[in-house]
Amino acid sequence: MVLNMFRKMLVVFVLVLSSVWVVAAEKEPSTVSYTLTRQYGSVFFRVMQQSYLNLVGRFDDYSATLEIDFDNLTNSRLTAAVQMGSLDMADGDVVETLVNSSAWFNAQLYPEATFTTTEVEVTGENSADFHGELNFVGSTKPWTLHVEFFGGTDDSLTGSTIGMLATGSFDRLDFGLDQYLNMANELVSIEVNAKFNRN
Repeated sequence: MVLNMFRKMLVVFVLVLSSVWVVAAEKEPSTVSYTLTRQYGSVFFRVMQQSYLNLVGRFDDYSATLEIDFDNLTNSRLTAAVQMGSLDMADGDVVETLVNSSAWFNAQLYPEATFTTTEVEVTGENSADFHGELNFVGSTKPWTLHVEFFGGTDDSLTGSTIGMLATGSFDRLDFGLDQYLNMANELVSIEVNAKFNRN
């Protein structure tokens, strides 16, 4: 009788353990990978020119990957790259100067700018500061992107698409761009509007 009772308890234990394993296997992973698509997106920079005009440029070639931990957003990571030669502006001569001059982007020597996350600070329900390192014109400096996320096709952050508005700024003097201070302000503002598709 004791043996039969033990066998029944063992069977119940095995069934319970099996059900736990099945639930664990079926549970959605908390960290999900997304890849940026350039469809409808934009990467802009703005800098005040001679105190009367916001000089605006748009980069057309850029890429990024996003790893989001929905259980703990601080574990999320963003990596991004912008091809400096993809700059587009109304004045082609200005583009040529900015892209190729050694006083500015010097894209032949430094073809891309990159950002890599080192830490994430949650600032709201769907917003966070992505602290990391910006590599630009041969120098790497600490930098922060202020990010706001938007639910996509499934109307939630866990959906198949996520939208992002990211803003940041830096002092161009920190990257050795110290010429023509009478023409362009030191502060450069960045705005990224991006769409990420779930991998």
